[in-house]
Amino acid sequence: MNCEQLSFSEKLSSQRISKAKNYLGSKVITKILALAFFLLGVNKTVIAATLNMPLGSVKSFILAINRTGLAGIEDQRKKTSTFKPPVSIRKVKPTLLKEGAGVKIVFESENLILYIPDSNPIQKKVILLSLLNSECFNKAEIASALNLSADRTGKLAKKLQLEDVKGIVDNRQGQKKDYVFKPEIKGELIQQFVIEILKKRPTSAQNLSDQLKQRCNITLSSRSILDHLSKLGLFHIQTSLPSNIEEIKKKYPDF
Repeated sequence: MNCEQLSFSEKLSSQRISKAKNYLGSKVITKILALAFFLLGVNKTVIAATLNMPLGSVKSFILAINRTGLAGIEDQRKKTSTFKPPVSIRKVKPTLLKEGAGVKIVFESENLILYIPDSNPIQKKVILLSLLNSECFNKAEIASALNLSADRTGKLAKKLQLEDVKGIVDNRQGQKKDYVFKPEIKGELIQQFVIEILKKRPTSAQNLSDQLKQRCNITLSSRSILDHLSKLGLFHIQTSLPSNIEEIKKKYPDF
């Protein structure tokens, strides 16, 4: 561009710059002029002298423009930019699935999968309750994965937040020997588990406790039932058992 062919009006320039300073500010206008001179090929030292800017400021400004674009016109000490539009971040909700003898959490945004086996109950409880506290899942989803009531799940999540892991770990010293769960009790528990599967009802510890009380007049805590469901490996078959039963029914209609 040959600037010698252009006609410049000192009066118009003064009026326009004065007006622009009212809505852009003196510093921004000075930087815009500095950028224009730079693009037109004016030496940086001459730019500094013409606009009464320190030479170091001119160099820093040009460097900032090259690095950040239009935001370089702003004060570089600011943490946010009013020139650049805000970055839109799409929040992707992870997926919680029961799979085999455990739960699987799929973080789609990062293509990550976290699998927690039922044999690690404390790890499972801490991670799932932490995700609940972080609002990644709702209370019903976490309660279902932990085989607990929504009310109990909410209380545990709050205790984890206030007391850390020790708040949700049962430190009570009970009987170390398996006195309550005698072989016949374990048999009834397994039988009730299968009954719930056949009737397509929840196999949660609380439901099993209620059904055993009603059918056999056996009183067992949901906590104890949950522990023995894990020990007996019943969590491992709760997904495959229904399909196996349906397959048998097809082969043997009188089953």
